[in-house]
Amino acid sequence: MDTSDIAAVVVHHRSPDSLGKTVGRLLDQGVLPNNLVVVDNSENPVDSGRARAIIPMNVAVILSPNLGYGAAVNRGVRWHVESGTDASLLLVSTHESLPEPGAIQELQRVLLENPKAAVVGPALVTGEASDVVWSLGGYFTRSLNLPRHHGHKSSRSTIGKRSSQAVDWLDGAFLLFRREVLEQYKIDERFFLYLEETDHQRQLTRSGWEVLVAPQAVVWQSSNGIPPYYQTRNIQLFQAKNGNLYQRFVSAPYLTIRGVGRSVYRRQGSSDWKPLVSGLVAGLRFSREDACTASAVHIVNPLGGALAHYTSALESVLRGAGVRVTVSSVLEPSMAGTGRMAWLAKYAALLFRAGRNSSRGNRTVVVWPVLGFVDLILARLLSGKMTSVVYHDPKPLVRAIGTGKVSAALVSSIPFLCEVIVHSETAAQSMRSAGLGKTQVLLRHPMFAPREDARATQTRKNRRPVLRVLGQYKQDRDLEVLRLLSSDLREQFELEIVGRGWPDIEGWRVDARFVSELELDELVRGSDAILIPYKRFYQSGIAVRALEWGTPVVGRAGTSLDGLYGEGSRLLVAEDDNDGGLDVAAWSSAIRYAVTAGGQEAAEASRHHFDDVLADWESWLASAKCETR
Repeated sequence: MDTSDIAAVVVHHRSPDSLGKTVGRLLDQGVLPNNLVVVDNSENPVDSGRARAIIPMNVAVILSPNLGYGAAVNRGVRWHVESGTDASLLLVSTHESLPEPGAIQELQRVLLENPKAAVVGPALVTGEASDVVWSLGGYFTRSLNLPRHHGHKSSRSTIGKRSSQAVDWLDGAFLLFRREVLEQYKIDERFFLYLEETDHQRQLTRSGWEVLVAPQAVVWQSSNGIPPYYQTRNIQLFQAKNGNLYQRFVSAPYLTIRGVGRSVYRRQGSSDWKPLVSGLVAGLRFSREDACTASAVHIVNPLGGALAHYTSALESVLRGAGVRVTVSSVLEPSMAGTGRMAWLAKYAALLFRAGRNSSRGNRTVVVWPVLGFVDLILARLLSGKMTSVVYHDPKPLVRAIGTGKVSAALVSSIPFLCEVIVHSETAAQSMRSAGLGKTQVLLRHPMFAPREDARATQTRKNRRPVLRVLGQYKQDRDLEVLRLLSSDLREQFELEIVGRGWPDIEGWRVDARFVSELELDELVRGSDAILIPYKRFYQSGIAVRALEWGTPVVGRAGTSLDGLYGEGSRLLVAEDDNDGGLDVAAWSSAIRYAVTAGGQEAAEASRHHFDDVLADWESWLASAKCETR
């Protein structure tokens, strides 16, 4: 099997001779040298110099502070992303792991044949003759949730012809991942050493992935066991994130008492058990702060058609934060062909079911308020206090029930309301003006991971750049900007408008229809630039979708676009010229910049926004559960 689609990260710490053998085995089994990076955290110039001298020059080596195994793996993944390595699978190995012939190909075969699998690991063996099983994957004990190996210290002959199977966790010595998994789900660097891979895999299984062991792939490793300090320290961090209350409080004392008892029985000195006690004390701080992560989120989407992309992006972000996510949707009347009352009844039923299925620490997120501000009462009554409602447009651009001053005044007088989620400071200010800012939180608009490398390529010779306006027509669309721009740009640009309800505009090709999610992605992806011609708006889902594809957006400065591109971006246009009118030249200049050089700025903005999105929602998940304690 061809292994050219496998990139690799090798973590090295002060063992250049072992590193040389490991790298040699990887290259022998078909891993390409330019697909391999060694992350050297030796912090020792002598060992680092020897390591560089031993391995081939076309294998990259990056020096890193010793922040632990997880930090080294994360650094290696970032290197592959930044270097543009073209591989869909990513192998992670420690410096002393030696794959036997055909092991990598077997892991690759098993991973590709199991689309639900995020990661697959080998049978790990040890001993001078490679005749002792170290691990065939692992499981957790029933009462204390402690990790244990399958087949630990059994004879290698017990492996036989075992086939691949799902396990609870795998050792981090040698693992083959789907690359997308490691890019989306980072390893928690706080563990430093021991249990970080176990915690990472629990995060993956909670997100719907499988963890597999492939016993016919055999890898030799050397292990000195678990450092006592990190055993009792890290089990507290692990249980704070993954265990119940009993396991969080009992696991570390149990391991400490057992270790001390064993040392006394064997008449060993205190040096054997003091690290256990030190780790026990050091890990106490994890008991509260790291348990504060919601274990599940249920998304309720009453606009199953219009908000399908938004909901999927939110689901992806939450899964990336390591929580279990479920989604319930109902189509809006315009798509379902049903009446408004039937739609409201189905929406209320979704809220009620979400409330019945909720438990301590779990959240419900309603992605659109069907009854405007009244939803803050309705959702609170039907779904419970751990419910949040997303307000995209506090003062809607089209007429909507329950968003007027009277509704706001009535709702704001109620002492128990749902949490409000908004995606821009402008929206937050509008909610405060309506008297509904006390329970609100500002979180960045969710988005999928950047996909700018998948931009559509245009092969037509001498083609004109494509400038598009996308989305439904609303009264706050600035038709004057479009008319003035058409006279300035139509000779050099393809000017297109695609969206339901648009009127004819001279100089623009208007396709006034509803388009599917798939077609909308293709339109965004195939545009040289997207124009956002709003006079007033709180956020733009089209602008965020453009970020996902790395397509530059041109729009007004002083809007939520500032949060995507930053104030002072050449893609954003000041509101007026010096005479108080529209500055058409500024709009034209921004558009020309977008199609010539804006792609790089869009790609950078995409990466920054995505990182900020993950940080926002992870912080929200943590604070959400802490508030229930």
